[in-house]
Amino acid sequence: MKKILIISDTHGVKIKMSAAVHRFSDVDMIVHLGDYSRDADYIRKLTDKPFYNVRGNCDLGSAAEDELLISVEGVKILMVHGHRQQVKSSLLGLSLYAQEKEADVALFGHTHIPTEQYHQNVLLYNPGSLGEPRGMRPTVGLMSVEQGTVRVSTVKL
Repeated sequence: MKKILIISDTHGVKIKMSAAVHRFSDVDMIVHLGDYSRDADYIRKLTDKPFYNVRGNCDLGSAAEDELLISVEGVKILMVHGHRQQVKSSLLGLSLYAQEKEADVALFGHTHIPTEQYHQNVLLYNPGSLGEPRGMRPTVGLMSVEQGTVRVSTVKL
């Protein structure tokens, strides 16, 4: 089984990033879904775990990729920030894009609101915002992948 810490929309709030990385030190890898890419550099210094990050809409000039597609225990995971797929309007664009990429899971941020939905057998998951949550406490996501089965949970910090 692989455990993944999913962080998004940190917006420079280092104390919360540090708290999340230390609280969930038992994960196998960490994902940052954008806003801000320089926060990803900070998180990378806090851990020796495999780390993946994508660029968000506030990351102009960042060298980070717009998207990543990785495989974890046979599960294809697409990582995007979500602004290019216009997730604030609808998740349909993200769902279609994930299907085009043959992804089993699409991780996204941008809305600052935790979301877990299935569209056409693709899990669309947003961990919410660690730095600027909307209407709630800061949140992160935890994902476990075991023998092709994916489970996600949103954790308030």
